[in-house]
Amino acid sequence: MNVIPTQDIAGQCLHAFTQLVPVSRAAFYCVDRHLQVHDFSLHGMSGEMHRDYLDNYRQFDPLHPRRCASSELAVVPLGLAMASQPLRDNHRYRDFLQRYGVVDVVEVFAHRDGQPQAAISLLRTAEQGAFTPQQLSQLSALQALLQLAVAHLPAHEDALADLTPKERQIAWLLRQGVSNKQLARELEVGLPTIKTHLIHLFRKVGVSSRTELVSALFL
Repeated sequence: MNVIPTQDIAGQCLHAFTQLVPVSRAAFYCVDRHLQVHDFSLHGMSGEMHRDYLDNYRQFDPLHPRRCASSELAVVPLGLAMASQPLRDNHRYRDFLQRYGVVDVVEVFAHRDGQPQAAISLLRTAEQGAFTPQQLSQLSALQALLQLAVAHLPAHEDALADLTPKERQIAWLLRQGVSNKQLARELEVGLPTIKTHLIHLFRKVGVSSRTELVSALFL
């Protein structure tokens, strides 16, 4: 089976979905077997909004793969996802959406071996309104294309096989360029603990910097 660069697959999928179902913003991303998200490709979304999400709101996202994995649904509307998480988290995530004028979100997942492998997040503004039942049906039909595309995604898991789940999480976050402070917030630990994790991770992989680590694991 031919392996196609992730960015090419992301671009084609985003084009197909956004041409057929009107949205204001969209994002394609991959999901590893530990439900860590990586390789974002953005459509109509500012870097500022994306960084704000990663730094401050990702942990409240009801559509994150770790919250949706157990359902194995392919198309997950925001309202359905919010019904299964605490109200306080929903309020925080709504604050994020309202800040950027978003009124509705749908996540479309492609699965492999029973868990998410990639997804497209579709966002609509007040001018567009919430997704209609007809549009949700269209997204369900389009999901088959996303499922086919996933079969051609390159695999990055081998390089991470010897790492612990915590080390893999740190590696993916480093790949996204997060700071030590952001790492500490994501892992809910102090900065000294983060520095210890990084020292151990660098030694295990045999590198001396973040850049070398990302190159060794992902390039």
